[in-house]
Parts: sequence; structure tokens; C-alpha cells
Amino acid sequence: MADPKPLIAFYGATGGSTLAAIVPALKAGFDCTALARTPAKLTNLLLERGVPQSAIDTHLTISQGDVLSVDSVKSPLTLHGRPADIIVSGIGIVNFSEAMRESTLCGDAANNILSALQALELAKKPHLIILSTTGITTGQRDVPIAFLPMYHWMLKHPHDDKRRMERAVVEHSSSANSRISGYTIVRPSLLTNGKALGESKIRVGSEEEPAVGYTISRDDVGLWMFENLLQSNGGSFVGKKPTITY
Repeated sequence: MADPKPLIAFYGATGGSTLAAIVPALKAGFDCTALARTPAKLTNLLLERGVPQSAIDTHLTISQGDVLSVDSVKSPLTLHGRPADIIVSGIGIVNFSEAMRESTLCGDAANNILSALQALELAKKPHLIILSTTGITTGQRDVPIAFLPMYHWMLKHPHDDKRRMERAVVEHSSSANSRISGYTIVRPSLLTNGKALGESKIRVGSEEEPAVGYTISRDDVGLWMFENLLQSNGGSFVGKKPTITY
């Protein structure tokens, strides 16, 4: 009998948008795995967000480790021999000081996930969802003109890293020995810590016709991913780079 709900592996689960996606997944009874440097931190964050301890105990398996270690990355990709159906990576910088320094975190994390999949050779290829950003497209402008100086100067280093991340996923997906069934690259506008406004307030665009806006809360990004990607294994966004904003 087929599993009624997908097994979802999370990387960067203590981050705002990814955390906001794992919360409704656990409440809805999805089996989830996660990699965390400090598992207790993730558990406490979930409890603070109203996830019952019983749901955590029943549906979440946390592996202690670092996304910069391929061996650590392997652990969440299976659960009791069952391969993950969906992978969510929300790895990224967490504060302004990090934005001003050159980093390869996002690109390295994506490459490590892909390397782990190559090494494991899972029987079923998962769908890979990665959290990226607006402002790095090679197509039509997807940020307000007023944001261009900040995006191209102050956020240059993290955006270069996001480009490397996206390129790694797209190139792997099109390779002959790809270990993913497909990908979705989510490009939210500037993230805030504000309260979720709900899906009715979110505008969705594409790389060809982006939704241009100023901000979106991390909570709404996570909820949008759960509603539109996790419940439908990518849905209509397989192989796409949706932009989401208010």
C-alpha cells in the first residue's frame, strides 16, 4: 500500500521560513526528518509554535549534524529504510552582518545534499525544494527599482551564493545521472519577521512574469510552501522558480 502522505526531509529547519513549513506539516500528520546542529533548539521552537509534543514524538526524527558535512546530510534522507519523497532546504544567512561577508554556505549545502543523494542511490528519487531569493534572475526584473542598490551592493555576497545554489540544482536535475525527480526554486521577496497575513495576500509570479513586491513574512513563505508544494509534491511548480510577495 502506498504511503498516504510524503516523507519530508528538512534542512535549515530552525530558520524562519523552513520552520514555518514544518509546523503545519507536523500538525497535519506528515512524517518529517530534519538535520539540526542543536536538536533541542528545533524541538523548543516547534513547541513554542504550538506543535503538540505527541506530534513531535510521532512524526519527527531529528538528526544532529551540520549541513556542511555530507555524512550528516545523509541521515534525514531515509527513515527506517524509506526514502524521503520531498526535500526542503531553507539554508541561508540569518543576519545583516553575515550578508556583508563572502559566503558559500547555500551553494555548499545544495551540493552536499546532491552528493548525499548520489552516494545513497535511493530507490525513489525525491523532489527538491530550495528557498532562494528575488533579485538574482537573469530574466525580467523581479524587485522594485528602489531595492536595486541594496540588492546589488549590500546583498551581493549572499546573492552570489544563491546563484551558485540554484545553478547546482538546475544542472544536476538536467544531468543524465540526476538523483532528483525534479525541483522547485522558491524566490520570495525581502523576508520579514512579521505575522503571517495569509495566502490571500500573497501574489505569485514566475521567472518569465514575476510578481514584483517589497516584502513577505517568513511565516507566509513557509505556509505557502506547505499549501502549494508539500501537500502536492511540487504541484504545478515542478521545474519552476515561483516568485512570491505581498
